[in-house]
Amino acid sequence: MVCIIPVGSFEQHGPHLPPTVDAEIAQHVANALGEKIGARVLPPLFYTCSDEHKGFPQTISVSCRRFIPYLEDVVRSAAEKCGAVIVVVGHGGVWEAVSMVTQQINYAMGPVAFAVNIWTYAAPRDHAGTDETSIYLATGGRLIGEMPEICEGDVSLFGKMPVHAFSSTGIVGCLKPSEVSAERGRALLDKALEKIVKKVGEFLALTGRTYSAPRQVS
Repeated sequence: MVCIIPVGSFEQHGPHLPPTVDAEIAQHVANALGEKIGARVLPPLFYTCSDEHKGFPQTISVSCRRFIPYLEDVVRSAAEKCGAVIVVVGHGGVWEAVSMVTQQINYAMGPVAFAVNIWTYAAPRDHAGTDETSIYLATGGRLIGEMPEICEGDVSLFGKMPVHAFSSTGIVGCLKPSEVSAERGRALLDKALEKIVKKVGEFLALTGRTYSAPRQVS
């Protein structure tokens, strides 16, 4: 059996998106991936490392020092029960931690864990901007406030300093309400899912495990 663990966050996403955006997107992609490869999808992890967003009241963060051993226990336990675990990451701030955990588990148990970062394949140019907002709408999510029209901050500064140091709204990049749409988000998600299914399939083939043949992404 193959199990999928979605990993998100509880962090600010500007004045218009809920703090659960990353977890909801990760859950949506995990569900779609699970259907395509015949895997079981487990509940998502919401409270993770979001220290870069701690300057905003909507953020609840766990230190990476404490999160990493917890995640390792979760993934290791799932691997023992399921045989193989795919970690679908919807929050870029934990990618390094997840990569390290899956690497260490594979060194100890053999190739049983594999992680994919949604944002590597969806390639958004923002945080809570036009692309991420569109992706969230494509998952069926709803806005919690008005979308400001704004270009603020620099995406390249993520991970180098607190977000509030270069963005007063928590939005990084451009948010153009006239360009936000579920259709735009679906196109980005479809592209990402197609690539994720391929990468996961390659991993499972490497381990000798079988999985359902991928269907056309729709």
